[in-house]
This record gives sequence, structure tokens and C-alpha cells, in this order.
Amino acid sequence: MARKGRWSLVVRLAAASCGLVLAACGRPPADAVRVGRQPRIEPDYSGITVPPNLAPLNFRIVERGSAFRVRLRGPGGAGFELTGSRAVRIPLAQWRRLLAASRGGSFAVEISARLADGSWETYEPLVNEVAADPIDSHLTYRLINAGYVLWEKLGIYQRDLESFAERPLLENRAVRFACLNCHAFANHDPSRFMLHLRSRLPGTLIVTPQRAEKVNTKTSQTMSAGVYPAWHPNGRHIAYSVNLITQTFSAEERCPIEVCDSASDLIVYDTATRQVTTSPQVSTPARENLPAWSPDGRWLYYISAPRPQDRHETIEAAYSLVRIPCDPEAGTWGQADTLLSAGATGRSYSFPRVSPDGRWLVFCAADHGYFTIHNATSDLWVMDLETRTAAPLPINSDRAESYHSWSSSGRWLVFSSKRLDGRYARPFFTHVDAAGRFSKPFVLPQRDPDFYDTCLLNYNVPELVQGSVHLRSTQIRDLAYTAPEAARFDPGVPLDALSGATYLRRQQPR
Repeated sequence: MARKGRWSLVVRLAAASCGLVLAACGRPPADAVRVGRQPRIEPDYSGITVPPNLAPLNFRIVERGSAFRVRLRGPGGAGFELTGSRAVRIPLAQWRRLLAASRGGSFAVEISARLADGSWETYEPLVNEVAADPIDSHLTYRLINAGYVLWEKLGIYQRDLESFAERPLLENRAVRFACLNCHAFANHDPSRFMLHLRSRLPGTLIVTPQRAEKVNTKTSQTMSAGVYPAWHPNGRHIAYSVNLITQTFSAEERCPIEVCDSASDLIVYDTATRQVTTSPQVSTPARENLPAWSPDGRWLYYISAPRPQDRHETIEAAYSLVRIPCDPEAGTWGQADTLLSAGATGRSYSFPRVSPDGRWLVFCAADHGYFTIHNATSDLWVMDLETRTAAPLPINSDRAESYHSWSSSGRWLVFSSKRLDGRYARPFFTHVDAAGRFSKPFVLPQRDPDFYDTCLLNYNVPELVQGSVHLRSTQIRDLAYTAPEAARFDPGVPLDALSGATYLRRQQPR
């Protein structure tokens, strides 16, 4: 998979205002042959909309030639030239000046190739838009091997989107190779986040400006500790699913790994009082899963599937898309409202996420199940919450589109996609305008244009954050080694309203 003999781009900077000088291969002559198409580049950074604060879009030219000239041209004469090999690494300072000049407009990438006989070819320019809307400066994700048996080597990392700097928040080799998962941030705030440890040193690390602690959210009235999280906009409460999860494996290419829950409910955890509460509305014999709050904090979105009668129904479950009014501070719940019924549409829905302005609901739709990262039938859909009309997004591929999250402004969406090779999930970005139009997605840029040819890790749960986490990885590690504080269950909730408790009682020997 690795490409041999990588070529580096030669960049010579002249003094003062002379700018960058071309290497000995020279400038393409005026009579260079015009190729009536755009050049092929990898990754595909053409016809896209990029943030004005993004790292350079380094790429590789996939055309014949012994040398190449690349000219990046913005409005008002802004731009610069590079020459050398097919691996194009764009200098950060020049790139930032180009984006600043092109903000709210566009820039062109003009590529010429020198052939073996010394003649030149010039391709049609690639044109990209530069949005006026910046993106949140950091992206947090889990890196994990694609093979199930290799799960013990993983970590949670944070990438500076304005450069190529990446740092680990926590690697599991530092915590006895525990499973690290389900990290989440409140309101894109790097000072307010949580992540789970499982199998070893179990517990949930919850960090707020007031305190950092490790909590055991499992109580005697719930079937498990909190699993899939969603911070309430008030920054105090966290909704979780509690699940009994299993995995199965298949030879089918469409979905080689099935992650399914045989039982699940929803709970709400109060970080100030360490109390867990729920409602009979979201703790039923059905499976309630994957909570997500509306930005005004009035609605809790989730998915729901009937209680399985056998193993087949556990694997082939179809989840409806539901929401319920909830005020965690007052402790009040309303009546559940089904937005999309799996029984009526024949699709299964997962990962609801509402835009910060409350207008758009983006979610996954697949032929079955909820854990869509392994399901090639999974697409991104959008619902206009004013009209409750839903449709698949035009940015889908024929591969799995899975976990997604909004930027704080609501003008960017990041999601995981396996569209590059069908095997590995990579983070892709799309711009969303006020009318709900989504631009052509592009993959996270890397310093090395060949990076995705050699990276054998999945990017899971990409979350946009408005800055760098202030804790060092050693501080998070030390927190993981502390004894967890015990959560307590809300005494005002009747025990028999919890499907999890009754499920566990049924499993106990008589």
C-alpha cells in the first residue's frame, strides 16, 4: 500500500518581494499544450468549499510528467507558485495569506506538467471556494485499528485544524490498555468534556471548569454504566444510554461487524449532584438509544426499536427516530414524539444531531441496526425541523457514512466516511449554508499527501471543539487511575419503570 520513493516538493524562496523562484525545470512556455480537462489529484481537493482558517490542502498529482508547476491564484493578484515533484506540500505562511485574500470568494489551482521529451502540458484550473465562516479550531477523535482483535491499541487525539499539530489526550497504553471510547464535549467547549474507560480502570472521566473526577454511573437500578453520551446545553447534565451490547461477525462485505444492543434505556446524569434519573417514557421494554439534545435544551432526541424476541431481531433491528420534551433541571418529561417510523419507511435511523440554530436534524439511515460505521448501506439524511420533511444528503457515497457532528456556528459538519477505500473511516468536512445546502465533502488535510495510503487506523467519533483541551495527557492519565465516585439513583423514580432493572432480574437464577 505504501508508495515507494516519495518525491518532495522543492520550494525556493527569494529575498524580499521576489517571492518563490522556480527550479531549474523552468516555466511552461506560452505554447504549452492545453489539456481539455482538470488534472487528477489525491486527495480530491477540487470544487470544494474550505474554511478560511484551515491547514494547507497538500495533495499528490496523479498525471504523467517528470516535473510539475503548481500555481495557486487568488483574487487581486494574490497567490504563489511551486515547482518540483508530484507531491505538493504548500507552505503554511503563503497558504494563510491566500485564504485571507480569498475569503468569501475563490482561488484557483493551475497545474502544468513537463513530459519526458521536455514538452509541457497545462490542465484546466481547479477552483475552490473559501467560506466566510471559520471552522472550530480543533478536532477530537478516537484512532482505532480496523480489526477487532487489535482493539487494544487505541487512543483519543486532538488535531489543530489550522496546522498539522496532533496530540494525544489519552492513549490506552498509559492506562493498562483499557478501552477508551465515547468522548463528548459540552457546547464545543474544550474545558468541559467526558470520556469512558472500560474493561480496565472502569469509569467515566468528567472534566468541567469546577472539577475533574472519575465517576461510576452504574447504579443498582440500571443495567449498565452510561454508554452513549450527550451533554445538555446547560453544561451540567449528560444524557446517556444504558445498554447491554453484543458483537457478531459476518462474512458479508456490506456489514462485517454487527454491534447491537439486546436492551437499552436512557438516563440523565447530574454532574453537580452525581444523581442519575430517568422516566418511564424512555425506560421501556423497547430499546431507547443514542440520545442527543436540541440546542435550546428543550428536546431530547433518540432512537427506539422494539424489544427483540430472538437473536435475529437483535441483529436486524430497525430503529425509529424519536424526540421527547425534557427539562432536566425541573425533572419533568413530556410525551414521546416519533419523527420517522422505521416500520413505515423500512429504514433504520441512528445518531440524530440538531444544528445549533435548531433548524436541521442530520442523522444516519441504513437498512438495519444503529452502529453504522460498519454498514455500507448507511447514508446521511437531513430533516427540516420546520416542515419535518427528510431526504438523503447529496454528499453520500456508496460506502458507509457514519458519525457526524456540527461546528459551533452550524456552518460546518464533520462526518466519518469510508469512501476512500471502503475499509477505513476518515473525517470529511462539508460547508452548510443558511438554506441547508451541503458542499462537496473533503477529507481532513495532512502534512504528507500520501498519508491516507499508509494510515491503517479508523477515525471514530470526530468532534469539533473551539480550542485545545487545557489538561495534559498525563493529567488525564492520572485522573483515570483514581477511584471512581459512585452515582446514586433518583429515589423519586419507581424501580419497575426501568426495563434495565427488570431485565437484569429476569436473568438472575431463581
